[in-house]
Amino acid sequence: MILVSFLLAFSLLYAHDLKHQIEKEGRCIVVSFFFPDGNRFSYEEYEVYKEGDNPPFQVGRTDALGRVVFCPKEEGIWWVKTFSADGHGAQVRVDFGEKGAEEKRDGIFERYRGLLAGLGWLLGIFAIWEIYLRRVKR
Repeated sequence: MILVSFLLAFSLLYAHDLKHQIEKEGRCIVVSFFFPDGNRFSYEEYEVYKEGDNPPFQVGRTDALGRVVFCPKEEGIWWVKTFSADGHGAQVRVDFGEKGAEEKRDGIFERYRGLLAGLGWLLGIFAIWEIYLRRVKR
């Protein structure tokens, strides 16, 4: 039963997953967003930030193909944040330099740390509850 619940929760998390692809076109960066089933993340809001800057460098909506296109003013780390009203979204970290653009990926733990922390809390509460019930039965 616990395994089924875990798999159901993971499938719901996968349903909210948003994938992306980064390409360099001249001095511009193209970030394409899409769902695991191939549907595009079209006409959704986005913001582009230079790391350390507070006001966004660029804001708007993704195009019909789910793309965000921006031309960085300088080299460095850039963030592309996209989000929709129903809770889908992503934050992509792009390192833009002389060689082009490359994504800085976090490991699996960083990506799912909220889920893992929640599971840890639930297991901890369950363990405390079990200890309490065993002491009451004595």
